Amino acid sequence: MTLYDSTFMPSTSLAALTATTGNRKDTWNTPQEIVDKVVEYFGGPVELDPCCNDRENPNVPCHLCFTEEDDGLAHQWNANSVFVNHPYSDSKHWIPYARRMFDEGNVQEMILLIKLDVSTKWYRSIADRPWIAVNRRLRFGEATGAAPFQSALFYLGPDPGRFFQVFGEFGNCYLNVNH
Repeated sequence: MTLYDSTFMPSTSLAALTATTGNRKDTWNTPQEIVDKVVEYFGGPVELDPCCNDRENPNVPCHLCFTEEDDGLAHQWNANSVFVNHPYSDSKHWIPYARRMFDEGNVQEMILLIKLDVSTKWYRSIADRPWIAVNRRLRFGEATGAAPFQSALFYLGPDPGRFFQVFGEFGNCYLNVNH
């Protein structure tokens, strides 16, 4: 059983995450406007998408992907460029794992699209990194409505200025001064 499986998520959590979207699963295709900026930022497909929706027709263009069946947390990520839009019910595993892959030098640059929740331990694991608070509720994939939560884009890499330049139109940019 993979960590994507909604059976790991209490039904009340799933209901809250999916209340306005029409999507009753814990997999959310990245909005096309974000995909376009990811491709622009990296100058083409990312090397790795560890949370890919479909190997044959990925939502985010990539050279290597791990699908739900592969379980991206079961693999070491080795790539220059990574984009992560993980199952939001399991942020407590995905976010620290992504940070660890970056800190260990396995990933050179990574962009994460997350459900913003500053009250969590997993948030604190990336709070020192540059990020953008998306200034509106995003509509994921084929959802019938916007998500019932605020999203954020986080950057792990050497060029936060370029990250803010490419993605800044989505909202307010934050850079930790204690970094």
